[in-house]
Order: sequence, then C-alpha cells, then structure tokens
Amino acid sequence: MVDYRERLARLQAKMQADGAGLAVFGATDTMRYLTGWVEHGHERLIGLFVPAQGDAAFVVPAMNARQAQTNPAQISNVIGWSDETGWTSPVETLLTEWNLHGKTFTVLIDEELLSGHLLKLQALEPQARFSSANETATALRQIKTDDEIAAMDAAGTLIDAVCEEIAVTLREGDSEEEIQERVHSLLKRHSTKASFIPLICFGENAAHPHHHPGAIRLKRGDIVIIDIGCLWDGYPSDITRTFAFGEPSDPDAKAVYEIVSRAHWAAREAAKPGTTGAEVDAAARKVITDAGYGDYFIHRTGHGIGLSTHEPPDIVASNTRPLEPGMCFSIEPGIYLPGRFGVRIENIVTLTQEGVVSLNAEAPRTLRIL
Repeated sequence: MVDYRERLARLQAKMQADGAGLAVFGATDTMRYLTGWVEHGHERLIGLFVPAQGDAAFVVPAMNARQAQTNPAQISNVIGWSDETGWTSPVETLLTEWNLHGKTFTVLIDEELLSGHLLKLQALEPQARFSSANETATALRQIKTDDEIAAMDAAGTLIDAVCEEIAVTLREGDSEEEIQERVHSLLKRHSTKASFIPLICFGENAAHPHHHPGAIRLKRGDIVIIDIGCLWDGYPSDITRTFAFGEPSDPDAKAVYEIVSRAHWAAREAAKPGTTGAEVDAAARKVITDAGYGDYFIHRTGHGIGLSTHEPPDIVASNTRPLEPGMCFSIEPGIYLPGRFGVRIENIVTLTQEGVVSLNAEAPRTLRIL
C-alpha cells in the first residue's frame, strides 16, 4: 500500500533543504504520485499546493471538489473555485493563511503546468521567485519501490504476450491502422489500455521512429516495427520489436538488425550503479557508429519510465548523473535508413546492484521472419 503522506513529507523535507517555500503541481503524474488522485481540468486549474511546512491543499474547479476530497493522501483542504470568480482569489486567501502572500519566497512550479496558470501566479505574487519543480520531483520519483517495479513487471509481461499475438497473426494486406486497432482490442480484452498510441510501421515507414499508422498495407518482404505499451495498476510498459514479414526484400535488413541487437546488449552490459546515462548511450552508439551507421541512430538510447511512460533518467549523452539501483528505463537503440526500412529493439529494464534486469522477454538476436 502506498504511503502518500510519506511521499508528501519527503517532498517538504527536500523543499526545506532547498529553501523553497511553496510547490505547485498541475494535473500531472507528479500530482498522482504525491496524492493518488488526479483529474484533468482541460483549461481550468486543478492544482496541488504544497507549503514547505504544514498541510497541502487542492485548488480545483467546484465541479471536481467532491472527487478531490476522496484523494488517497487524505488531504482535507480542498478549495473549490467557481467559473464566475476564478481561482486567483482563493489562492491569494490560501497563501495569506500560510503567511506567504506578498512575501519574497521561492515557488517550485510543475513544468507541465499550463503557462497561462503560471502567468496568473506570477502576477499574484510578483515578489516571489519561480523555479522548476522538475529536479525536486525527479529526486522523489526516479527510485522505484518494489511495488512499483512489480507493477511495471506485470505490465511488461502482458505487453510481451500482446506483441507476440499481434506478430503471429499478421496477414498480407493488413493495414497499419487495422493492426493498431487490433492492439487496442487485445488490451481491452485484458481489461487494460494502451500507455501511448501504438506505433505500427510497415516497410519504408519503419524508417520513421515515431511514424503514425496509416492505410499502407503489409506485403511480403516488409520490415515491421511494433512499438506498444499497456498499463498495470497505473504503471506503463513500453516495448519495441522488429520483424520481417517473409524473407526481407532489402538485403541489408538482417545485418542491420544484428548490429542493433549488439548495440542493445552493449548498453545493457554498460548499465551498472555509478555509470551515467551518457556512458550507457555511448556504449550503444559505439557499436552502431563502428558499423558505419552512426548517422542513422537519430534518438537517445533510452528514457526513464514510471508513472509516466517518459520520465527521468534519460539514457542520453547529456545525462552525466550516476545511475542508481531502483531506476527503471528503456534500452532502445535503432537504425533508420530513409526510403528503405528501420530497426529498433526496446526493453524496459530496472537497475540492481549487479546490473540491469529486463522487465520484458528477450528479443531474438537475429531478425525473426514471420
């Protein structure tokens, strides 16, 4: 069972250590992490206001107040604001009660908060210093508990099975859009849903890392990329597999796949406590560059994953912070040859004292022909 009070206490301890007086979070996964509740308000402010000392408060549209009162963190101060009067006056009253209004203090702002809401807060508290809450939230969220890892492990097992079912039922003439809908249908059958829009790429479209499925139809010789994920207890999975539908029409497909596979394993072998995301990225990139395809590896080697499908730590050249046990992230090198095909192999891993443990079944080391 999640101890949301403990999470809020850790946040406040970090705020006090950093000299911040207030943190404001929008309707984001960080709000859900801290309280167990989130509801998206569209253009309306749904905010979690956390002072460095004292009890947190929700500031939400009146229509959401009853929902907010059921929050698992048992935050009792729920302020409902009306469309007629807006939310700035209730927030001014709240900050006055906390002895912050009109004072000079640091406000940590959720980076996903709408800019319009931030501008109103800045106008309300012109003496305050506004700073990103990203570093603080990352410090809280990036080391996963056993329960969090277990949820992602279960999500990984489920998406492995769905990916396999999709692969073995591919038929000539299927469209990318039809396979995308098949993924949604299978996930619904398992009482879950996609953690992101399924990416289904046939033939030349596999050369686009984030291709949006369309009406193109599968034909013999095509390279197929399937990049899908699902949710389990609120936590996501994310897997990418590359196949050939029949003997590949491009003579380089098998060799390129094996290069990507070696890069994938090189990154996993490099990932140990104390190494950096940059070093893991470099291990994958070296394999691909040495094989002559460095210009065609056009994204980071991986991204962190938790309540959000993409969150810190990034496995990228700019991340020089040491990795720690309990972090979870993807390893997904790729090669993309415009007008021809692409290959990506992605597993979600969690870091232990010994190295990484995969939360997905292993991809084949050679190109699988369906």
